[in-house]
Amino acid sequence: MIIGIDASRLAEKKRTGVEWYAFFVLQELKKHLVGDDITVRLYIAEPLAKDVLDGMPDNWEVVELKWPPKRLWTQIRLSWEMFRRAPDVLFILAHVPPMIHPKKTIMMVHDVAAAVFPNSYNIFERWYSLWSAKYAMKSLSDILTPSLFTKKEILRLCNEGEKDAKIHIIPHGYDVRFGEEIQKEQIEKVKKQYNITAPYILSVSRLEEKKNTVSIIHAFEQYKKRTSDKETLLVLVGKPGYGYEAVEEALEESPFKKDIVVLGWIESEDLPVIMQGATVFLFPSLYEGFGIPVLEAMAAGVPVICSKGLSFEDIAGHAAFYVAPTDIGQMVDSLYVLLRNDEEHQRLVREGQKQAQKFSWEKTGEETAKVLLSVVEEKEL
Repeated sequence: MIIGIDASRLAEKKRTGVEWYAFFVLQELKKHLVGDDITVRLYIAEPLAKDVLDGMPDNWEVVELKWPPKRLWTQIRLSWEMFRRAPDVLFILAHVPPMIHPKKTIMMVHDVAAAVFPNSYNIFERWYSLWSAKYAMKSLSDILTPSLFTKKEILRLCNEGEKDAKIHIIPHGYDVRFGEEIQKEQIEKVKKQYNITAPYILSVSRLEEKKNTVSIIHAFEQYKKRTSDKETLLVLVGKPGYGYEAVEEALEESPFKKDIVVLGWIESEDLPVIMQGATVFLFPSLYEGFGIPVLEAMAAGVPVICSKGLSFEDIAGHAAFYVAPTDIGQMVDSLYVLLRNDEEHQRLVREGQKQAQKFSWEKTGEETAKVLLSVVEEKEL
């Protein structure tokens, strides 16, 4: 049997959520898709990063589709490859499906955020993203999704409730480095490197409207005003996104701007250290298909404040404080409790670490491999 995987997102060196999903799932699939009876083909547009190639099984091969044109790689080059020599099953890790594809094609739909926040995407990106989700529901054999919330969103968008059975919920995992013990000396060294000199509230996401960055800044300001806390900092990790102009304005006008540290994108080896050094993790996103940073924070032993009514309740259960993302007062109240009530702080730390253990990339990879293999077997019967 031949299993094809669209690995085009794995040339990216500065990975964020979707790229990290693709990386870790592929690493796990290396353990499961082995044997003389299986061939795995990775379809790429550009050379893969070295860490993706490490440990590649003998039955895996890389197929670089590099002829022109460079634009619309999926619909032109990958489609042509599917027409020329299609695998038994094609797995789309984190992109959109080619118009020409095997009957047995599986795609991970991470979210349908473009339907809720259309302005966060340009016209083509918005149309392409929503088209791919609708097309997948109508034309692909199976869909993977990371949460019950996203499954419901896909069904709502596509109005295809009768096709419920083709959607498999397979939660994401988290990088185990977040749960490993890091020595205090190492934490202090990295904090000094990034000019963090005091206790801090941390948020990790793109700095944009959809991630509610301006509200994070305002909640921090209100907390400082209520408590006269002169020590605690706000640390923002992430690249600018749609609506960053409003974030810049909020930062510039903040009476506490000297207490706000904007780190931008940071190296992946430093992020677990920065996370473990935080006092509270604040993540009041307006829309999230899963929310890997919530898992990372819980694994790191940092209490979490996140949005209610989204995917977070699927992930954190009773191990987080939930707030309405538009209610600054609720965020401030939660910050006040977790920064000033040590007993409640420690309770949430314990509950979060326990909850995080329910998730892993090993489980994600194992469940994904089961779906891929079962789909191939269905075709062969």
